Formats: sequence, C-alpha cells, structure tokens
Amino acid sequence: MADTSVAGNGWLADLRARGARLAESLAWPTTQEEEWRRTSLAGLKLEQIVPVEPDGHRPAPAAEPPAGQAGLARFRGVTCTALGLASTWVERGVRFQTLTPSGEMPVAVAAVLEDDLARADNRLAAWHLGRLSHGALLYVPPGVQLSEPVFVDFEEPGAQAASFPHLAIVLGPEARARVAQRIRGVGALVNAGLDAQLGDGASLELCQLQDLGPSSLYFSHAAAAAGRDAGFRSLEVHFGGRLVKTRMECSLEGPGAESFLNGAFLAGAGQHMDLRSVQRHRAPKATSRALYKGAVKDSGRSVYQGLIEVSPGASGTDAYLSNKNLILNDGARADSIPSLRIDNNDVRCSHGSTTGRINPEELFYLASRGLAPAEARALLVLGFFDELLAGSPIGEEALRRVGERLTG
Repeated sequence: MADTSVAGNGWLADLRARGARLAESLAWPTTQEEEWRRTSLAGLKLEQIVPVEPDGHRPAPAAEPPAGQAGLARFRGVTCTALGLASTWVERGVRFQTLTPSGEMPVAVAAVLEDDLARADNRLAAWHLGRLSHGALLYVPPGVQLSEPVFVDFEEPGAQAASFPHLAIVLGPEARARVAQRIRGVGALVNAGLDAQLGDGASLELCQLQDLGPSSLYFSHAAAAAGRDAGFRSLEVHFGGRLVKTRMECSLEGPGAESFLNGAFLAGAGQHMDLRSVQRHRAPKATSRALYKGAVKDSGRSVYQGLIEVSPGASGTDAYLSNKNLILNDGARADSIPSLRIDNNDVRCSHGSTTGRINPEELFYLASRGLAPAEARALLVLGFFDELLAGSPIGEEALRRVGERLTG
C-alpha cells in the first residue's frame, strides 16, 4: 500500500528558514578547497543577484501528459504552467505534485529533504535550500512500476534573477521509474537541487539536460541513495552556461545495490564546466560504474572530478570510473582528476582517463566519402557521445543539440 502520511502545511517554509540560517553561517567556496580548486567564484557577486520568490498557493493547471509519458510538470520561472499524471498511476497511489513552501508532502519526501540539509557542506548547497523557489516531487509506492517516463521541465526566463528549482524522487521497495529533467532558458543564476531515494529492489533511471543561455551561471547538487539490490542509473548532459559547477553522487546503502553514473558535456568559447561524480560505497557487495565524456572547443574549459569512496564495512565492492575528453581545437582545455578513497582491503576499484583529439585518419576517411570537414568532425563527435545518449529519454534531443553546437 502507498504511504499516505504527510508532513504538514508550512513544513517546507520551515526547512527554507533553516537552510537560510545555515547559508549565512558558511563562507562561499574558494579555490583553497580541493573540490573548488579549478573553479573560482571571485568577482561573480552572487549575493547581488536578486532571488526569485515562490509562487505562493497558485494551483498548477491540470494537464494530461502526452502519449508515451507517465507524467509531465512544466514550469516557467517559479510558476507551474502544467502538471499531469496519467490516471492509471493516480489510481495506484503515485503522487506527482509541486513543491510549495506552504503545501503538504509525503513524509518520505520530507525525510529526504531533511537529509539534504544535514549534508549541505558548502554555502551554495545551503543557499539552494534556503531559497528553494519551486520544484516537483514524485513518490512511487512499493511495487508500482511506471512503464513510461516522467518529464519535469524548468524554463528559466529571469535574465536578471537567481532561481532555485528542486526535484525530489522517492521510490518504495520494488518500485520502478524513469525521470527526465530539463533546465533551459536565460536565467542569470540557477542553483538547482535533486534528491532520489530508492527502496530495496527499486530501480530508477534519471536523466538531466541543462541547456541554459551562454551568460548563465549554473550550480547543481544531486544525490541518490540506493537500498539493498536497488539499481540507479543517471545521465547528466550539459550544453549551456557561462560557468557550470555540479556534483552528482550516489550512496550505495544496501548489499547488492548498483549505480551507473554517466555524463556528457560540450563546452565552447567562454564556457567553464566543472563536473564532479561520487560513487559512495557504504554496504558490502555493491557495484558502481561512472563514465563521463566531454568535448571542448574554441576557448572552452572543462574539469571532471571523479571519486570512488569505500567505507570500512563495504567489503566486496566492485567500482570503476572513467573520463574521456575530446579537444577539438587549440585553445581548448580539459582537466581530468579521477581519485580513490578506499578504507577496505577486499575491493576491486580502479579508474581511467583519456584526453585527445579527433583521429585525422577518421577525418580523412569521411572526407574521402564526400563529407565536408565540418560535417565529418560533427559526425565523429556525435559518434563519441552516442554510447551515452542513444536510447535515453533525452538522447535524441541531446544529440540534435550536439550537432547544432558543432555546425552552427
């Protein structure tokens, strides 16, 4: 049966107040900290960007999700312009609703957000919770398996404003879902948060697509926790933003849990993208993999930081992480920093990293088949990303954007 207990009205407003107090007590991250060593916030004047305020009690217009989708939530700024869940899943106890400071929410979701506040370890993470402006939550009861994906779209139109969207996902034991989040627009600053909690035997495929304007600042803290025999698969894709700094972490909390953390990014002129993934093993006999692929062109710069962390009790851990980068021209730069933190001897953990240019022989081959140089390069880069993007709910859209960025 579905867990119908709720946290009362005003609970989220109280969480925001506590997050704001924590943010005020913390300093902004600096390049003296290892995670921020290659990304500086100096000169950004973040506090001068005016935060947007929540939309109060305005109800979201009901909308039937399109064919092939279990649910759809669409936001323009802080306002939810469409919200719908297929009636089949409503009848089976699935909850899909907006996050509002004065509204009710399932206790299971409230607990996840409380954990989020407890582990906030920098001012940006606490600032997000203190200003949480809008978002969606999905609760799937035990044993319910959604057969179509749920989409959550955030359009950020505030070119002079700071926005703080959040997505919370809780799956009961043996539940299953596919969720796609898209963040687009021209927001001055978007500080996003995402939480996923998987019960024993649950399965979640999570896709994130960020395609903000070229002058936007984008920060994101995303965390998932997987119970016994649960499976978590994530894909984050980044195209937009002047400065991008993200963290995607999965904590394997039960024996037999699995996680696959994947990422794809394309940085061009004037863009700085710094992505971090964390595979956190806290239970024995769990498996994790991470694969991040990036292409950098013009004066763009990318940084990938990958960490495998194994706790003392996590014997039998099997973990691997890999980062592969393409440098598309002189002046572009890609830094790769994979690392291990192992506190158990009974493990199999390793990492790999490659950075290089497009193979000139492959370019020559395609040119000999009649392709122009730009088309040949674009085709090879599309092939480079296809391994990660093909078949995902956002794959077709992401591959199209890669082509546009390379040939436009």
